[in-house]
Amino acid sequence: MELAVIILFVLSIAVVSVLWGRIEKRRAADPRPEADTSNGATGSTPERPARQQRPARPRSAPAGTGTSPQAAKEAASLLSADQHRQIYAALGQGQPVKALKLYAMFTGAGIRASGAAITNMAAHPQPYVRPIPDPDTSAQPDAAKPGQATPDAAKPAAGAETDAVREEEISKWAQQLRPEDFLKP
Repeated sequence: MELAVIILFVLSIAVVSVLWGRIEKRRAADPRPEADTSNGATGSTPERPARQQRPARPRSAPAGTGTSPQAAKEAASLLSADQHRQIYAALGQGQPVKALKLYAMFTGAGIRASGAAITNMAAHPQPYVRPIPDPDTSAQPDAAKPGQATPDAAKPAAGAETDAVREEEISKWAQQLRPEDFLKP
């Protein structure tokens, strides 16, 4: 007798589990809300047509990633005319990862700073503005500027090595980026 009770208990659990699974599948397949399916049972409320689902709203960017025209202006001011043109050409062609790589290469900024700069520049396009030279630096001839050393043969080799490392780092991080990351929220 005890064995029969145990077997009936196990079978009832299995049956309830199967029925529950079927109910969940039906709910997942039915796009209408559950409240609309019970209208015909009471007869007191008229049957309403199913509401059309609104398209999902775009997700807003996280709080710390806001863009501003001032940040875009500062980011664009670090570029020369040719660099500015190359970055906006990449953005215009829908290649934000390429723009990010170029910005990081041109300015020496890190991945996150470059991503923020490209996001700002894409959200708030900036025209190229020539930098205004300081009157103090223009009075001195180029050869007399302090802190400038003559280039030697060892410096380009070291710079090429750091460029290769930087390019590898940029590629690693850029592979994780998607074009949707740079769209305006």
